[in-house]
This record gives sequence, C-alpha cells and structure tokens, in this order.
Amino acid sequence: MKNKAKAMRNMLYGMFGAVLCMISMWLSSAYGKDNIKNGFIQSNWPKMPMYRFEAAIILIGIGVPIFYLGAKEMIKGVALTRRKRSIGDHRMVKLFDLSMHMGAFGFLFVDGCYLAMAIVYKLLYSTNLMGADIISTVEGMFYYFAVVAIAYFVIAVGGSSIAYMYLVSQSRIRVNKLCIVFNPLVMFGIGELMKLTKIYYLVDFAAAIVPFGYLLMLAAGMSHVAKLPAARRRRPEERR
Repeated sequence: MKNKAKAMRNMLYGMFGAVLCMISMWLSSAYGKDNIKNGFIQSNWPKMPMYRFEAAIILIGIGVPIFYLGAKEMIKGVALTRRKRSIGDHRMVKLFDLSMHMGAFGFLFVDGCYLAMAIVYKLLYSTNLMGADIISTVEGMFYYFAVVAIAYFVIAVGGSSIAYMYLVSQSRIRVNKLCIVFNPLVMFGIGELMKLTKIYYLVDFAAAIVPFGYLLMLAAGMSHVAKLPAARRRRPEERR
C-alpha cells in the first residue's frame, strides 16, 4: 500500500473526528432526567442551555471533515484486498464506498436538521404560542427533510455496516472475526436497547453510540491497514 504511514495517520485523525461527533451528538441529544418523548419532540429541549446546541453545531462541523480523512483511507485499504474476480467482493466494496461517503456528508445534514428542530422548539417555547402550535410547527418543519434525512441515515449506517460485516467474514478486512460487531448498526441496536431501560444516563449515552460505532470500525480498519504490505520501491534499473 502506498503511503501506508500517512494512511494510518489519517485514520487516527478520523477516529478523533468520530470522537468530536460523539461529543456533538451527546450535547444535542442527552436530555437528562425526566425527559418525555412526544413523537420527535423532547420535553427537556427548553431546559437545555443554548450553548450546548451552539457547541454541537461547531463540533459536528469540525468533526465530520476530520472523520472523512479516515473514512477515505479505510475505503482504499478495503479495496486493495478484494478478490478481483469476486462479484460479491466488488459489490460490497462499492456499497462500503458509497455508504461511508454518505455517512460523512449525511451526518452534517441529519444532525443539522435535528439541531434546527431543537433550537426552533426552544425559541418558540419562550413565546406566547400554545404548546400544540409549537409542536405542529416543529414537526411540520421536520417533515420537509424527513425522507432525505432518514434515507441518508439508513444507507450510511446500514450500508456501511452490512458491507463491513461481509468483508470481515470473508477476511477481506484482516481483523479478528469478533470485530464483526464493531460497526454502527450493531451499536445502534445496543443504543435502542439502552433506551428501553428508561435509565436516563444509559439513554443519554445511547445518543452518542452511532459515531462510537464508526470509531470502532475505523479502529478495526487501522489494524487492517497496518497488516497490508508497504509498496515496494522500484530500483533504478527497473524503471528503465
């Protein structure tokens, strides 16, 4: 692999970007104790200080481009180990490529829509509008973006995870088979189970669990890239 040291460094940066995304999503989606969910509306939004939403916007804006540095290198590392004559490998590498790109760019869109809902709800809550009017306004705003936001989320999380699990099972990603669970889809499922407990600190941690899945995936990818042979330098006589 060419520039192997650079690739591993960029993947380390990507893991740091995933940490920033985790903090951003925790700031915007950790609602605290006694929160009540009403559809897409969270009762504790008005109680959350505005600086949390502002910091979440800044962190997601910084974290996603840094995460993308690592995502690109992992895509390259996976592509190098596919079997050229295997249609399954080719399709899964393509799916992984597409979904990782959608994950990077989609996070900005999906999280931006969610933050906009929270901020608008918080601002309207301090006005003289009736509660039902506020809820209908915020939910109506979300439905303008719902189809695209949900599609981005499903393809990004589902596509990257399914492709990753296939590639690990087929040893195209050279890590221990137990690492097959290190993906955002499995982490999303664990997060949903945490929410069912109704224990608020577990529910709050679940807010950041999808980017945590990407962090684990990049860690597995970094281990994979470390095992790839470095590109052999050609001798002067071989270049002639």
